[in-house]
Amino acid sequence: MDDQAVWKTYRFLRIGIVGVVALLIVSIIIERVQADCWQTSISAYYYTPVKAIFVGALMAIGLALIVIKGRTDPVDVCLNFAGMLAPVVAVAPTTDVGQCWSQQPIPLPVKPDGSLADWVVANIDNNIAALLITGIVGLLVAAAVAHLGRSNSVRWGLAATLAFLVLAWLAFRYWDDFDTRAHGIAAVGMFAFLAAAVALNAWDLRGDPVKRVYFITYVVIAALMVAVPLVLIPFNWTHTVLIIEAVEIVLVGVFWLLQTAEHWGDGDPTLNT
Repeated sequence: MDDQAVWKTYRFLRIGIVGVVALLIVSIIIERVQADCWQTSISAYYYTPVKAIFVGALMAIGLALIVIKGRTDPVDVCLNFAGMLAPVVAVAPTTDVGQCWSQQPIPLPVKPDGSLADWVVANIDNNIAALLITGIVGLLVAAAVAHLGRSNSVRWGLAATLAFLVLAWLAFRYWDDFDTRAHGIAAVGMFAFLAAAVALNAWDLRGDPVKRVYFITYVVIAALMVAVPLVLIPFNWTHTVLIIEAVEIVLVGVFWLLQTAEHWGDGDPTLNT
């Protein structure tokens, strides 16, 4: 594959992420029209007919974030960690199941005592185990490729990934609250790493007068990604989490589009590392 084909693939992969997010939004809007109300969070749409799109979208976004090479090693690590957390958000669902469904899930996802139904726990156990096993296999393959390429920066990333997988396995195996807490922790972590990636991109542009507009915009986006949850959480409205998730997704989407435009005419970043 020549350099032009590689660069076109990189461009369309970035654009494809925006398309996947749009797909999820459209699916949620269709469900909203049919249900005539909003779920308490985007994550709660796991328990509605949106489920397949919700899970598929997060899986696709997670893969794309891992595959896309950040323009610096710190940015790449942030994207990789966000990408690894996205599937956890998808398959370890929120315990706040909401009550706004066009079709009520049967059996209900929560038992009368408030614990997750057996079918939800079985889904989590199967899917997380599959993610961990596949992640380990993928890590071994990536390690072999890195060894052949003798890339030190890649090796540091692989070491960080190994640490992540080990911690994830320990939590999955020994933490009693994994089923009920993993979703929230993974979601917060995913957006935190994305905010860090935005901030790092801004930092890299701090001395470039030609890209001053991008620098300022990235700083504002990173600041808002941190500030919005801190400001809204104390209000504890019924749809606080829905609003926060929607704002975070919009902010990440704006950053992603701007960065795509910023580097549209550049060379393939993977060819310069």
